[in-house]
Amino acid sequence: MSDMHGKPQLALVENSASAEAAAQASAVQIRNFSAYYGKNCIISDVSLDLPEKGVTCLLGPSGTGKSTLLRWINRINEETENASFSGNINVLGLDVLEGYPDVTELRRRTGMVFQQPCVFPCSIYDNMLMGLRNRKLSKSEARAIIEQSLKSAAIWDEIAHRLEDPATSLSLGQQQRLCIARALVLKPSILLLDEPTASIDPVSSRAIEDLVISLGEDIAVVMVTHNIAQTKRISDHVIFLCDGKIVEQGTRKHMFSMRSCEKTRTYITEEFCDC
Repeated sequence: MSDMHGKPQLALVENSASAEAAAQASAVQIRNFSAYYGKNCIISDVSLDLPEKGVTCLLGPSGTGKSTLLRWINRINEETENASFSGNINVLGLDVLEGYPDVTELRRRTGMVFQQPCVFPCSIYDNMLMGLRNRKLSKSEARAIIEQSLKSAAIWDEIAHRLEDPATSLSLGQQQRLCIARALVLKPSILLLDEPTASIDPVSSRAIEDLVISLGEDIAVVMVTHNIAQTKRISDHVIFLCDGKIVEQGTRKHMFSMRSCEKTRTYITEEFCDC
């Protein structure tokens, strides 16, 4: 493209290149997204970018749409009766709701772990095999992948000698780390965590926090939490939502400083939302 004198409009080219680079640096891009259950609007016109690495915490009071947002990123909510949406969610370069005809592939690339540990009624080892059932692997290859995933989830040393035991025999904290390991066996680029420490003891909670920080060095981790102290310990980026809208977002340093907006400071310091 040239101006009236035939000179290239370099600024436009540079801006376009910058925009493309920014898009490639985002694991998830959400634009003008709203979510509904029936006629109730749960998320209202939200736009945000989630970085390709690091830990992003979604913070805010109950019922403000944090978990709903995760469930739409992973396309779980499309199976929920009366759930609908408007806007766009782009994950790893494809529109989640239009460009991912294979939901299995989407969920391989965006693993999800829920508040309550969800283990299958079989052995620890067979739980891990679930994620590999569609891949043609030898027993030794599968075992090597499973071992590495359990090590990545910081649980291998505790359960290496009992892989044939029922997964339900593990403590809740161990079950939750097993669920994370089961997601990691697929080598996701994004890990979605919906209050993964809400129902477990403080020691297990800290183990998962350390795990989340470590995982954030290599992939995008998006975690819903109500725990403000936990957010301060583990987050790189914080998004504060209230009444289905983003009040403010920024780095941990910004959000836990006097530079954040008054509503953010009130919630973070008093655990009270005046939105």
